[in-house]
Amino acid sequence: MTQLEHVSPTSTHGKPSVANLVPGPEHLPGHTATAGPETGPAASVLGDPLALGLASFGVAASVVGITNSGLVDPSVALVAPAAVLASGFLTLLIAGLVAFRRGETFVGVVFTSWSGFFLGIALLAVVFAPQIAAAGGPVGDAFGIYFIAWAVISTYHWIAAAATIKMNVVVFGLGTAALYVLGFAAFTGNLTLNNVGGWLLLATGVGQLYLSAATLINEMYRRRILPVF
Repeated sequence: MTQLEHVSPTSTHGKPSVANLVPGPEHLPGHTATAGPETGPAASVLGDPLALGLASFGVAASVVGITNSGLVDPSVALVAPAAVLASGFLTLLIAGLVAFRRGETFVGVVFTSWSGFFLGIALLAVVFAPQIAAAGGPVGDAFGIYFIAWAVISTYHWIAAAATIKMNVVVFGLGTAALYVLGFAAFTGNLTLNNVGGWLLLATGVGQLYLSAATLINEMYRRRILPVF
């Protein structure tokens, strides 16, 4: 997620960085380092999880966005939990754990925390919302609380993303706006706001999928095929 333009030749202790002692994908001309001036010792043996995490996040966000935007019939909305659990939770969690193992704090925090978000929203929609409704409780308020709480988390992820590339700022900004809009839509029961939130989330997913494609394709071709700025 963090897209720095170079890898520092020395560590913070003045010693040669492990990433520079062992050739790895960070040294490819088309690759952009994923976190900080250097990565951890495991970066020499573990692949870069960025493309996987962005693809997982992008698929889940896009599917949820499509089902909320009004683009498809509400009867197909059950496709969302499938995408959320498989991509948004499982593979995103794997990507985040690999990022932590490589010493990439920002990427690890974003991917693992959002895997929790997607697991939670799936459980809320499939398991707990029916129970709330059966008890006569306001289901909309439950979703509203969840979305707004995560919008706050997404806000400081967005602030942290400002230290990276401009495209990350745009994507995080769209995602954060989507959560606030969906939260207010849930509280008010406003279908128009819900559709707007869905479109914002869809745009977020498309942006993440583009960044995933750029990360993987540029690394494999050892040059910038898809621009990232």
